[in-house]
Amino acid sequence: TSGLTIACAYVAGGLIPLSPYLFLESVSSGLSVSIAVTLLALALFGFIKGHFTGARPWISSLQTTLIGGVAAAAAFGIASWIS
Repeated sequence: TSGLTIACAYVAGGLIPLSPYLFLESVSSGLSVSIAVTLLALALFGFIKGHFTGARPWISSLQTTLIGGVAAAAAFGIASWIS
């Protein structure tokens, strides 16, 4: 059950940054929208996490957005460097 839950969450989380590419014709506009949607989702998830964990929601939102944004930028940079 735990493995299935993690797998479903991974797929659902992966669809957030990929979804703009399904609806936009240009890769460059898809990238811009993907960045914005991803940062918004990170902020929302961080806020919700803060609410349920007892942390200050706005601080949790900022931390989650910064950490997730840096991780995504690093992954993008490494992938660009490799290819």
